Amino acid sequence: MTVDIVFSISGIRIPRDHGFMLWRELRICLPWLDAEAHAAIHAVRGAPANDDTLLLTKRASLVLRLPESRIADAQSLTGQQLNLDGCMLQIGSARNRLLQAYPTLYSHLVSTGSEDETDFLDDVAVQLEQINLACKFMCGKRRALQAEQAVIFGYSLMLYDLTPELSILLQQIGLGGHRKLGCGIFIPHKSIAAVAA
Repeated sequence: MTVDIVFSISGIRIPRDHGFMLWRELRICLPWLDAEAHAAIHAVRGAPANDDTLLLTKRASLVLRLPESRIADAQSLTGQQLNLDGCMLQIGSARNRLLQAYPTLYSHLVSTGSEDETDFLDDVAVQLEQINLACKFMCGKRRALQAEQAVIFGYSLMLYDLTPELSILLQQIGLGGHRKLGCGIFIPHKSIAAVAA
């Protein structure tokens, strides 16, 4: 079984494009993280500031999607401090959140290696076919993520008309690459309109 482990966090701000920095810090604290094929690190949510940073609210959290067998290991993050390009992030206590089956799922950024939208949609169709997953999907805005020495391009993506079983499966395995940088992670959504946001 796969679960989301939700850590409370405290800090003032973090870089808006923080996926690579967060993964770099977490792999130091959790050396086993790289070896977990379907492990994923959600992007931290915050309020956009005017200087390419996100302001953290009291409800901000760090969410790791991990196999249930790694819950105890991940608890060692509590009390750790992460340095994201000079922005300090204090990790607090954790709680587990079970994945919920929704007919509509959304990912802020899916990266298949194709920058062109048509090629991207073809890639998505092939990947869904490879896992025998039948659903409808809709592509949203083109997005970019700064990695160590390259820029990762992709698109937001909405999947809908999913059965409960397929909804859970997609949340467990994701689509595309770079899930430890926050890509290809699906969360339940109530409206298809979100893909245009």
